[in-house]
Amino acid sequence: MLTTHVARNEELWDAFVRRHGGDFLQSWGWSQFQEAAGRQVYRFRIDTPSKEPTAEAHEDTLAQFLLVMHHLPLGARYAYIPRGPIVAGVSRAEFKADFEACVGALRATLDQLDCVFARVEFPYLRSGDVVAAADLESYGLRRVRPVQPADTLIVDLDRSEDELLAAMHPKTRYNIRLAEKHGVTVREARYDNAHFLRQDVDDFWRLLDETAVRDRFHTHHRGYYEKMIDVLSPKKAGGLRTRLSFACRGEEPVAGCITAEFGDTVTYLHGASSAAHRGLMGPQLLHWRMMAEAKKRGFAKYDFWGVAPDDNAEHPWAGITRFKKGFGGRRESYLGAWELSINPFWYTLYRFAKRFRNM
Repeated sequence: MLTTHVARNEELWDAFVRRHGGDFLQSWGWSQFQEAAGRQVYRFRIDTPSKEPTAEAHEDTLAQFLLVMHHLPLGARYAYIPRGPIVAGVSRAEFKADFEACVGALRATLDQLDCVFARVEFPYLRSGDVVAAADLESYGLRRVRPVQPADTLIVDLDRSEDELLAAMHPKTRYNIRLAEKHGVTVREARYDNAHFLRQDVDDFWRLLDETAVRDRFHTHHRGYYEKMIDVLSPKKAGGLRTRLSFACRGEEPVAGCITAEFGDTVTYLHGASSAAHRGLMGPQLLHWRMMAEAKKRGFAKYDFWGVAPDDNAEHPWAGITRFKKGFGGRRESYLGAWELSINPFWYTLYRFAKRFRNM
């Protein structure tokens, strides 16, 4: 019988996530950021029977998952598991039994936490992976709307800069050269000076607010980004780090982005730009320099983090998808979000209420 324990060792936790192909959403640092943002977080590992309950070496850990608690009306709550659990395994034949056992252990843990259900975004691709949608359905999971982008675009950095540029759309290459011709420069936020860092955060928020109004999307509140920049600063120790970077004309930022660094991947999380300086092509140069810097520092992939599914021209992300595809890359499509009912009575009430209001 599997046993589930609270994990307490950051280094061993992140090593397991990296070793088994997990991304930053299951990193220890992401859980710390969620806690700083005011959310209750649990970090669990599922061990085989030979595991000593107090041991921390993780040699016999079969799976890990961090979950974030969310509240529902009447004091109820549900758990959100982003891109997890991370399950050790090799072939599909060996993996399936372990995965099924982990789903059972996960269900038991969530029952102890008094959760109505869990919303789980598994770290598996839509086709050709060790787990398929049919497997999840057979375990009683229900497909729901994704929280994180289910489709993304990955640029592999194991090529020369010339080869990376050659793989881009000609218009993207042209815009990068145009930005350089206009004297646009790229810099990182000024982390070593509290006053200037505050100014950089102000500038990013101004650009983000402008972009959200222009492109009609919702942002988090300002404190969310401030916590992310502070808790996951590249100046602090930890397996997950974020970087705030800008494309500037002189001293004025015309585009900005926040990227996350974990394992072998740099992920583009949040971006913004100035409409008044659209002709300077700041975002194109900013991403190219971020890609080149990631390659220089030994990262294997640059993840653009979210594109429209199936290149749907009517999708709200159609415009940003065209922008991202200009950099080349390959599409990865995940299985998306699924809900695992823990308390059938309350879950049925939740689904019924969800038909009449957005919860």
